[in-house]
Amino acid sequence: MEELQKIRVKKSNGEEVEAEVILCFELEKTGKNYMIYTFNEVDAQNMATIHASVIKENENGYQLDTMSDDEWTIVKEVMREMIRNEER
Repeated sequence: MEELQKIRVKKSNGEEVEAEVILCFELEKTGKNYMIYTFNEVDAQNMATIHASVIKENENGYQLDTMSDDEWTIVKEVMREMIRNEER
């Protein structure tokens, strides 16, 4: 398995942490770029916690931003499709 790209992310509390990028993609419907990533955290069911954000370009490079409920619905479908393709 190839190693995932790592990025530094500043959380809302100001703490900087390393995240592993799983997938970046653009949705034609919204014209926005999205990133699916993980901090390698595990939930109560022992499953990896996955995060998704809008990627916005700014003067310092890029920042991760929240998305609307409609965008989240579409992004979840992209993640489901990704899992289905992995299982084949």
